[in-house]
Amino acid sequence: MKGEIRLKYVGALFLAVLISCFLHEFAHWITGEILGNRMSMSLNGASPISGEYTQKWHANIISIAGPLITIIQAIAFYFILNKQQKINLYPLLFFPFVYRFFAGIANVFGANDEGRVGLSFGLGLYTISIIFSGFLLFLVWKFSAKYKLSLKFNLLTFLLCAVSLFAIVFFDQYFKIKIIG
Repeated sequence: MKGEIRLKYVGALFLAVLISCFLHEFAHWITGEILGNRMSMSLNGASPISGEYTQKWHANIISIAGPLITIIQAIAFYFILNKQQKINLYPLLFFPFVYRFFAGIANVFGANDEGRVGLSFGLGLYTISIIFSGFLLFLVWKFSAKYKLSLKFNLLTFLLCAVSLFAIVFFDQYFKIKIIG
């Protein structure tokens, strides 16, 4: 497998970021709905329409649902990539690391998914983020080492993932388009 940044790869990467963000927020949304909360969802958020969950304990379950689906995605694509070795699928493994890494940093501005759950269990604001990001980085590192993907290729992939994520976050904040609800 050869790691090169070509237009087709950049397109696949942006699509992977969109799909990953959608799956993450959909996991929050569907979990909330299953628990009996009427939920709304955008590209970068899911929340109860009423502003509050029907039960206080729902907050932790709904908060962790997104990161868990993101980890499941990374694990699935780690194994898929080891079988199929198609470089254009690599962002579906790589982006989950970038996504949870920046989510962990964003805890500085206010607790998000892993931060809220960590605080509610007395684990601190960053503990779960560090564990999740570390695990996702391990999967990326292991795959990159096995297939000799260069540091340059991985740094460019990181940069493209970050730019794509920030574009989605900006677009979501600026246009406030609800996907569901």
